[in-house]
Amino acid sequence: MKIDLHIHSVLSDGTDTPQAIVDKALSLGINCISITDHDCIKANTVKEYAEAKGIRYINGVELSTFSTQEIHILGYAFDENNALLLEKLDYFENKRKERADRILDCLYSMGVKLDRDKLPKDSASVGRLHIAKLMVSEGYASSIPEAFDKYLGTSGKAYFPSKRITPIQGVELIAQAGGYAVIAHPLRFVQQRKLDSLVEGLKQFGLAGIEAYYPTHDETMCKTILSTAKRYRLIATGGTDYHGANRNIELGSVEYRLDGYTASKLGIK
Repeated sequence: MKIDLHIHSVLSDGTDTPQAIVDKALSLGINCISITDHDCIKANTVKEYAEAKGIRYINGVELSTFSTQEIHILGYAFDENNALLLEKLDYFENKRKERADRILDCLYSMGVKLDRDKLPKDSASVGRLHIAKLMVSEGYASSIPEAFDKYLGTSGKAYFPSKRITPIQGVELIAQAGGYAVIAHPLRFVQQRKLDSLVEGLKQFGLAGIEAYYPTHDETMCKTILSTAKRYRLIATGGTDYHGANRNIELGSVEYRLDGYTASKLGIK
């Protein structure tokens, strides 16, 4: 079975519509997908379309949380009508828009006069990447890295910190909506020797899994993360972190060896 449980659409910072992602998955022989947009679950309305095409679809989201560093929490198989979840996601969307407006106002005051109407209308998470791409297209930066270095990065002239929830709050939000909260792309936590302490700290609040299969995880790293998942009785997920044209990685290109425990929890047959 070919599975990709980490995908971004145009509703966050990808370039493909949810329906286009389903069509592409079908053409690539992918059997099971989850669109995990940043702080947005609007893509999950494509579930019926996907399953009509014979593709198993699992509700997904990726929450951007922060404590001493940025920690992304993937959520799966939650109730997409959960009132608290919807309330928090609306809050995140509004805060992202407020931040984008502050950045654009600051840039304008410095002579970087961007056409705001060219920013994506569909995205619930308009952010610095969208602004950086617009700066390049309108000739204010030669590249996205330059836009971040000069203006949008943490040392940039137009940087404003984002409003984030904590990893504990993110895990609790997914768990109380009946879903499975998963630590995303944990490579750096393994390298920092912090994965075990992170898991131990979050498991008591409902952490259910770790993303074991990811483009930057080699075989040794996968085995390390799988061992941690087994030790703490967690599911092991995987995916490409596909962003369409915004990232050089193909949909479904990460080999995901689904284990029985994870399959039973997520309902994948």
